[in-house]
Amino acid sequence: MRNVGGAHRGLNLWLTQRAGALVMALYLIGFLVYAWIAGPLDYAAWHGLFVPLGAKAASLLFVAVLLVHSWIGLREIFIDYVHPIAMRLPLSFMFAVLYLGCLIWTADILWGVK
Repeated sequence: MRNVGGAHRGLNLWLTQRAGALVMALYLIGFLVYAWIAGPLDYAAWHGLFVPLGAKAASLLFVAVLLVHSWIGLREIFIDYVHPIAMRLPLSFMFAVLYLGCLIWTADILWGVK
């Protein structure tokens, strides 16, 4: 049997993904309750939902966990279906940069709400 690099990380990645799914589920339940308590949601109400620091931090955490969750899934897809390492590494790098850009953009949007 050949030695595949990083082959013993499966359980840790699986647990990370499941913990992330739990955080996302708790956020969604909390956000739905938070939005329901706020009443009718027009633009001003939606804007007001993201003014408190706690809402900004929780939303940024949600997006960060979502990106980690999707990165783990994408990594597994690349390992399973993109066999040439010369294709897999640039694809992984491209998506890492894309996900990092999405996280920075989310932070900029959330902290731009005043």
